[in-house]
Amino acid sequence: MIIFSLPVFAENTFITKIENLAERGFSDAQYNLARIYANGESVDQDLVTAEYWFRKSAEQGNLDAQYQLGRMYDSGLGVSINKKEAFKWYSLSAEQGSIDAQYNLGLAYRLGIGVDQSFTKSLKWYKESASKGHSGAQYNLNLLFEEGLATRQDISDAIKWYRCGR
Repeated sequence: MIIFSLPVFAENTFITKIENLAERGFSDAQYNLARIYANGESVDQDLVTAEYWFRKSAEQGNLDAQYQLGRMYDSGLGVSINKKEAFKWYSLSAEQGSIDAQYNLGLAYRLGIGVDQSFTKSLKWYKESASKGHSGAQYNLNLLFEEGLATRQDISDAIKWYRCGR
């Protein structure tokens, strides 16, 4: 008896097509291929290959790839932990509007991780992210207002952001 597995064949064909597009320089294909390898979707998980394709896409300005590359360096996923490199990629992504990258910059500046500590810059990035609905940024913005860091102490603003961030 011969059993055919059309879904596996279709998945392999799909991945081959994505690889061909990625190798031809298409940023979205590079990003998607990186995600496939990072998550082990229809392939063995390979974080080194994922980093390679995230970097190719990130260097072309893909904000999601820049963010993911920042996460890899931040957490040591397939690469050595390098907070300065993480900060670099988060910055590029945040400047293009990634709310998660903006939140991570707020955190980095608040705690001085990969960058000199700056409550003023932390406030700026938390505000950017919080105004777009990031609950972690809203909560941390509450703390900056409550503690009076980089701004005047303002309990009413602290309560406003605390309620948003819950």
